[in-house]
Amino acid sequence: MTKKRQKKRIIRRRKKNIFSNLFFSVSLFSSIIILSALGFLLFSPRFQIDNLVVSGNNNISTEEIERIANEKIKTSFSIMGMDIITESIFLSFDGKINQIKEAMPEIEKISIKKNFPNGISLEIVEKKPFALWDYNNERFLVDKNGSFIRYEQEDEDMSNLIQIKQEEESADLDKKEIINNIIIISEGLSKEEINISSYVIFDDKLRVNTTNFFILFDLRQDISWQVEKLKAVLENDDQVREGINVKYIDLRFDNQAIIQKKE
Repeated sequence: MTKKRQKKRIIRRRKKNIFSNLFFSVSLFSSIIILSALGFLLFSPRFQIDNLVVSGNNNISTEEIERIANEKIKTSFSIMGMDIITESIFLSFDGKINQIKEAMPEIEKISIKKNFPNGISLEIVEKKPFALWDYNNERFLVDKNGSFIRYEQEDEDMSNLIQIKQEEESADLDKKEIINNIIIISEGLSKEEINISSYVIFDDKLRVNTTNFFILFDLRQDISWQVEKLKAVLENDDQVREGINVKYIDLRFDNQAIIQKKE
């Protein structure tokens, strides 16, 4: 009985060893196949991007976009202490697109299309300049969201843009909110034929410079309501509308519109 039991145990061990060796062999073979396939897709010259097409750009040079894009689409791997670079078309480009936009703030949106086996197309949407922002001896273009586009170039004509001057530093300044308020004011006064030359931002107020006088708005209160107060004054007094003997109009106090006459 003892010998029979020993034989059964030996047979079981042999079966386990056979299955273990078979499982190990299959796993090893599968791993080699998978790694080989990944290596082929990631590093084969056939799938390395060498055809980049850029479209949609008007003010940004194609060469500059290509230069930045070619630099950012590279991916580096560290294998056994060696840095290996690939530009495989099979990699995700979502993070790369964000890197290109960070390097080129003039770009609002990039759409990417993969052209297999080794090409990509970039469709560029540029930010549209809305205003020239002047602060701390720096002048730069911003869009309607208050997003930085680029610095003003020397001898560049920006007279067609809204002129905004920030007089004081403010950690809580929201450029998008400021611009939304400026749009409300601009649209409201355009119907009253008031020619606005510039906007000046202080910590708690906004000064609107017109051809004949300036207007003070409270940035902490409803701008639309202050515009309505101003329109009521202009509609009822032609001399004020034309700026005759008017220094400024102050809209910051409740339901009042204070008109300061010139001395």
